[in-house]
Amino acid sequence: MHDVRTHRLGNGLRVLTIHRPYLHRAVAAVYVHVGSRHERPRHNGLSHFLEHMLFRGSAALPSAALVNDAVESLGASMNAATHSDFTMFELSAPPDALAPAAAILGGLLTAPVFADRKVEVGIVREELLEDVDDRGRDISPDNHARRLVFGEHPLGAPIAGTAHNVTRFTDDDLREHHARHYAAGNMVACAAGPLTHDELLDAVKGSLHEIPEGPLRAAKPFTRRHRRGRRSLVPHSASQTALRIAYPCEGLDDPGGAATELLLRVIDDGMSTRLYRRVCEERGLAYDVSADIERFAEVGVIDVAASVARASVGAVVEEVLEIFRELAGAGPTRAELEKAQRRFGFDLDALDDDAQHLCDFYGPAELFGQRRSPDDRRAELLSLSTDDLRAAAARVLDPARANVVLVGPKATKHEGEIKSLLKSFRARWRDVEP
Repeated sequence: MHDVRTHRLGNGLRVLTIHRPYLHRAVAAVYVHVGSRHERPRHNGLSHFLEHMLFRGSAALPSAALVNDAVESLGASMNAATHSDFTMFELSAPPDALAPAAAILGGLLTAPVFADRKVEVGIVREELLEDVDDRGRDISPDNHARRLVFGEHPLGAPIAGTAHNVTRFTDDDLREHHARHYAAGNMVACAAGPLTHDELLDAVKGSLHEIPEGPLRAAKPFTRRHRRGRRSLVPHSASQTALRIAYPCEGLDDPGGAATELLLRVIDDGMSTRLYRRVCEERGLAYDVSADIERFAEVGVIDVAASVARASVGAVVEEVLEIFRELAGAGPTRAELEKAQRRFGFDLDALDDDAQHLCDFYGPAELFGQRRSPDDRRAELLSLSTDDLRAAAARVLDPARANVVLVGPKATKHEGEIKSLLKSFRARWRDVEP
């Protein structure tokens, strides 16, 4: 059991401290309950752009160059990432430099100057160009998959927004978004490392106590019922076709999601599991293939991803659907279940070796009211049976719910082939018991 303590600052900010005496680095992280799902269409991408702009400087260090030099002179590093439902800021530092490094991060979060906005617009536009073709059309298979699964809900919008939106964001937009979401009740901080709990708390609270009070900001819930899956076939002049097969699944609030999460470990957790072995090793249909799950509070999404030659598209879709049909019909073998549980346990054990992973395990969970210990997670996963995973496969991976994205040469030419495959598997799915 990790030695985790919870503190509440005078402004209401929750701070978790995790004492691991044998580590040689310390980490401080701040998690903000804001992301693309908290945005209206006109402001899609604002959370991500704000994350970028916060690094342009603070009242104490009013330029990006000064911030970078101050952080790196301490032997520290700092990064951030915006997700659909939260934004993360994280710094890693020598233990004796954690306090001054955290003060720099605190200054960026509480007293940003939003300098050089036009420069940052150019940087973010370059980032966005990775997802569009030379005519400005969206060629990101992940963006298309999320739109198919979540429709017009903000969870279906791209996290980074659009070049059009980013270009017209103003300082007032940034300040309003910052004031609304960067408040103590809407944030969680976490510090981990070889320092004592009191030392970890002292290192971060000096600047974070200046974060203004404010409530937790609820996001628009996803309430649309999932019916039949859809297809998005996007022509693009590439040498391969990017394939996504996406399914809605349970969110964090649904206890049934644990079985689905472990099922994904059976499907794809190394080169010996079914997906990679059958698609790549046995049939040579792709260089790599993967399956991932992301769970929000009330809903989740499963993605199968591969890049394949145009001639192999149908064969890959067929093989994936067949793997899912077998798991829904007979479930995984006992050996597959035990290996998935064992490898999940390895990951939980490895948390002890990395302060950053410890923060990322506890911080978002605290933010979303889902905090559990690694021992709790282990017990939950060990309690699952092959029947539980079979039922999860039957419930979630029904081909009628499959959303298929193809981005590549003559993608629309696959319309009939994909439609026929899905129809065939829907007919065969009738033999699967719920």
